[in-house]
Amino acid sequence: MPRPPSPELLKRLENAEETLGVSLAKLCVKARLPILYVAVMLGVSRMTLHTWFRGGSIRDSRTTKIKAFMQLINDDIRDGLLPKRTLDETKEYAEAFSGKPILTSGMSKLTAVKAID
Repeated sequence: MPRPPSPELLKRLENAEETLGVSLAKLCVKARLPILYVAVMLGVSRMTLHTWFRGGSIRDSRTTKIKAFMQLINDDIRDGLLPKRTLDETKEYAEAFSGKPILTSGMSKLTAVKAID
């Protein structure tokens, strides 16, 4: 089950140097997009997002995709499509965006791998 951002992350974002990853984190908080959903939407691991959100380095090959993602999310915020009212609506949005199912922790790893393939 996705969790809201921790108070520690929110505080860290307030004081963080403005990197692309930190900007992405702030946007995801504003859009109320859980890290699990963003990971699926961007095709990266949750651990990678945690690293980026804390100011870690981002490969140049990912920069263009992240900037395009951020523009789309900003457009949807501007157009009133985000943030969604419920977590279920947010999940539907993320699945439609990525074209992939969002797997919950209740699924076994074997089932999760089959669902992605």
